[in-house]
Amino acid sequence: MSSAGQPPTTVTIDDTGNDQNWTTITNSYDCSGFLVATNTIMDNGSTVSETFFGPQRLSLTVTDTSANNANWASRTTEWNWQGQKTARTIEYDNGDERIERFDAVTGTRTQRTDIDGNDDKPWTSITTSYDAATGARIGSEKVLDNGRIETLTFDADTGVRTSRTLTDGGNDNPWQSKSLTYDANTGQLTERETVFDDGRTDTITYQNGKKASQVLTDGDNDTFDWVTRETTYDANGRLALAQEVRDDGDLVVETYAGGRLTGQTTFDNSGNEAWHVEEVTFNTAGDVVDTTYYDESGNLLIF
Repeated sequence: MSSAGQPPTTVTIDDTGNDQNWTTITNSYDCSGFLVATNTIMDNGSTVSETFFGPQRLSLTVTDTSANNANWASRTTEWNWQGQKTARTIEYDNGDERIERFDAVTGTRTQRTDIDGNDDKPWTSITTSYDAATGARIGSEKVLDNGRIETLTFDADTGVRTSRTLTDGGNDNPWQSKSLTYDANTGQLTERETVFDDGRTDTITYQNGKKASQVLTDGDNDTFDWVTRETTYDANGRLALAQEVRDDGDLVVETYAGGRLTGQTTFDNSGNEAWHVEEVTFNTAGDVVDTTYYDESGNLLIF
């Protein structure tokens, strides 16, 4: 070995007598004479490469033989300086690749990424995440060939899917993303949100499988004469309340009974009317039965 202060050195050993299962071993040393890497060429054409930090091996890469005996081209395992495994990579003959990450403390696999290097699948990559303590699947992300991304999350205890999000990476849909949220115990749908290309949003919540509320927001193109429209539903899924904030700031609140419109209250926040509040009531046939007006102080107005 070289002494401290000397440049790194490389030493190659040849199996001239052909009495080993390897052909050559090349060792590399740092300036202090510590072994930092080895590369071994085996008789069958495969190679074994290692790196070191002091006595600890940091990586091990094995390549397949020249005869291509396995379905993989190379396998690499990595450790930290304490000897705990942190990663493993497999490159396959067809160009596909698998990358795995491990928790240094528990040794549990925390992530796996499969890459479609051969382009014979409808997706580019799939990344799955796992709980570091239990190894339970907690999430996944699939990137499709058309640019769309599908993201899933799972409850670590129940294994139930808790969310699913589609992102329109290829921009071939009128929406940017669609997100579904599920109950971690029952798997029932609890919320659905759609974000459109023009900035509009549509958020729906569910209870016991029935629509409970819906919130719509207008987008950058100002398509509607309102900014937001929010509706809520009763236990039977029938419309119970609707609130609409208009572009001019006015607020319209509608009440329903059994899905039928019973009242409508308009707040003239823009100041365009001679009244501040208009209250309209309807009968079961939907006909107006009474209209009442109030000023900003709540005083009854007679027109």
